[in-house]
Amino acid sequence: MIPESVRTLRHGDAATRRHEDTPTRRHGDGATRRQDDWRLSKLERLWPTFWELSQVALVVLGIVCLSASVAAQTKKKTPRKSQTTLDSRMAKAKADLVSAANDYKESLQKLLVFEEDDFKLATATLEKRKALLSQNIISKKEVEESERALATAQSKVDDTKKQIGESDNLIAEASGERQLEKLGKSRVGAYQVTAALIRYNGPAHWVLSDASKVESFFTSRFKHALPISAFGQTAVHDHLGFDHHNAMDVALSPDSTEGKALMDYLRGQGIPFIAFHYAVPGSATGAHIHVGYPSKRVSK
Repeated sequence: MIPESVRTLRHGDAATRRHEDTPTRRHGDGATRRQDDWRLSKLERLWPTFWELSQVALVVLGIVCLSASVAAQTKKKTPRKSQTTLDSRMAKAKADLVSAANDYKESLQKLLVFEEDDFKLATATLEKRKALLSQNIISKKEVEESERALATAQSKVDDTKKQIGESDNLIAEASGERQLEKLGKSRVGAYQVTAALIRYNGPAHWVLSDASKVESFFTSRFKHALPISAFGQTAVHDHLGFDHHNAMDVALSPDSTEGKALMDYLRGQGIPFIAFHYAVPGSATGAHIHVGYPSKRVSK
């Protein structure tokens, strides 16, 4: 269908042609009429196309608007994890870590019983062979074999005891994370004290190779070696998924004379540390001084 405006154009041109009376003008009107007829014919052919395109454009616009509306509603309805849920999961992860550390410690304690029995047996065997050697009943080689067996048994006992101590330290650190969270982010140079721990966020750039300076101070002050319980990463840290590569633990209570002197030295040097009073309230087990930055939990 041709619009009314186009039809009006046609009738208007015809009326104009009737009022012209010169031959030249009539001849020109004939040419003009042919051009107008051609244009109208072109419009008649193109008009359905224009109309169809406009209808398609309206449909596309409607689909776009509807899609945007649905997307907005979907976004509003997408639930977000609440802070309470995240806090609950973090608390559970820490509880799981403490539980795993306790289980590991318990397995080490059972192992220690057998290793101590082996040590006692190796000690008794060495004494018997020494007596037999004095009577020239056995050779010195057999006594030397017993001495090596005793040294191996002693090494196993010492290593297991060390791992038990590391487990206690890790339990203290995992439990102390709750205290650290309550303290919040620590500014550089801050010294904070709670019932469970002492944290000093020293400004010095700590690397594990600086441990020799700390050892030198302690040895010159107290005339014996610094009691390091964990130097860098250990088997216990690997087993329980803690990054301890750039830290060392010292088996000193922060309440002891030596522990206080060590903390004063570290603070004077700007070296960061966290001192733990205990792993379990009411027990001195796990008391130590963690020199360096806090250990981070990593995937096992």
